[in-house]
Amino acid sequence: MAHETEHKSNHPSFNQYVVIAIILFAITIVEFGIIWDRIGIEDDLGAAVIPILVGLSAIKFAIVIMYYMHLKFDHRLFGTVFVSGLILSFLVGGALLALFLSFNGEPREYALAHAVPYEGHKAAEEHAAEVVERGTGAETTIASGPVELAVGAVGETLTFDTASITAKSGSEVTITFKNPSANNQHNLVIVQDGTKDAVAADGTAAGPANNWVAPGDARVVANTPLLASGASGEVIFTAPAPGTYQFVCTFPGHNFTMFGNFIVN
Repeated sequence: MAHETEHKSNHPSFNQYVVIAIILFAITIVEFGIIWDRIGIEDDLGAAVIPILVGLSAIKFAIVIMYYMHLKFDHRLFGTVFVSGLILSFLVGGALLALFLSFNGEPREYALAHAVPYEGHKAAEEHAAEVVERGTGAETTIASGPVELAVGAVGETLTFDTASITAKSGSEVTITFKNPSANNQHNLVIVQDGTKDAVAADGTAAGPANNWVAPGDARVVANTPLLASGASGEVIFTAPAPGTYQFVCTFPGHNFTMFGNFIVN
């Protein structure tokens, strides 16, 4: 009897569980309504959306911890430690967000006004033709001026033989792609960084008639035609703005293993 009494005193009642479940469900519906584009509440709230969602999530989190994990029925010290840690984490997270929003990476006015271009590498760049760096099995090709690059597939393994290729922004780039596979079709598509899987998914819908690339896809910089087994092809384009891009085969399923980095200096 003593154990049963202690057990009941340290747990919510059945009715409390029902009320808590209803409250959590209601908060979840509100959260979903805020982000559902058919309702349009998110557009009206503007920048307040994130703080509201964070606050609602914190309320749900606290309810679950306090009632479902019985923290409310334990010694007050445990609740104080937990709530203090939760508040501290939100303060630190908010401070970091404010820091990154305040310093967005743009040059300060004084630094921009007094900046002096460094010409030390100009002569080397004018005479550089091609440098090949070999690391841990990966090959990086770096070139200046008109760029001719060669990329191939590795047998039937659904991988490229080159992990990274590099060119200078504004240069004319020619990539020759060889498909030595006896069974697989491949292509080579230059895409914006981080979009290879989405481009491949849209390319699947576009079908082989479009070389597995959606027509007019703004994320695609350039692409070779779809190459049959043993065939080769090339793509000629102007290197885009400096940054990291990707090259990928968008034949359905190949994009998960068959990709590399295209770095524009």
